[in-house]
Amino acid sequence: MGLCRLLHKLSTNTGHRAGLLALGLILMSPVWAQPPEAQSGHQDMGQLRASVGDFLRKHYDQPEVSRLEVKVGRLDQRLRLSRCEQPLSMSVKDPDLAGGGLTVHTRCPGPNPWALYVPADVAVFRPVAIASRSLGRGHRVSEGDIDIELRDTGRLRQGFVAGPDELINLELRRPLKQGEAFRMGILIEPTVVNRGDQVRLRARTGSVSVDTQGTALGSGRVGDQVRVRNDRSERVVRGKVVAPGTVEIVL
Repeated sequence: MGLCRLLHKLSTNTGHRAGLLALGLILMSPVWAQPPEAQSGHQDMGQLRASVGDFLRKHYDQPEVSRLEVKVGRLDQRLRLSRCEQPLSMSVKDPDLAGGGLTVHTRCPGPNPWALYVPADVAVFRPVAIASRSLGRGHRVSEGDIDIELRDTGRLRQGFVAGPDELINLELRRPLKQGEAFRMGILIEPTVVNRGDQVRLRARTGSVSVDTQGTALGSGRVGDQVRVRNDRSERVVRGKVVAPGTVEIVL
């Protein structure tokens, strides 16, 4: 005989019927409160997706992040994973914390282990250095060329630069449109020695160095090798550009 029918039969007067009905609901509620996954011993997929979202929000919660938007992808409803009795282990491969489309390696380390890659999309909004105006190839970046704007760095696949300090006095390898994000791949050290410049020619041997004047016979950036004519001896030597207007040769 069903519980409700039994309670109805036992309640011979209206005064006890409400109390018996309440008791019946209390006895039945633990079964109703359990989701189908819990009843079958399967992992609750909605709960799993929520756990992945919580993990991503904590993972990308960095001081330089101004705004974060996390969307966890849908999972195949046919999946039947054993309910994990231990905290899930999660990891994501995104060393630059740029965000974008990614997958979270989600693993159950319990007695019935399983692993799953959960898709997600993370929009990470950071202050990014952008061009305040269109800039040509070879342009040396100055403070007035830079604006800071909030951008989703996951969409900047070729990289980005967070602040102006890294950009000042660097030269562009190619033109940059107004509003386009700066990135280190299109920037090079500036030319600090030009052909025909009067330079300091430093000859160094061990801890001893001697300076003299020379004339650059080529142009170069810090680290480049250039030819220089010693103005005193007229001898042509090859040295390394070590600073603006300074070429060093090691004897």
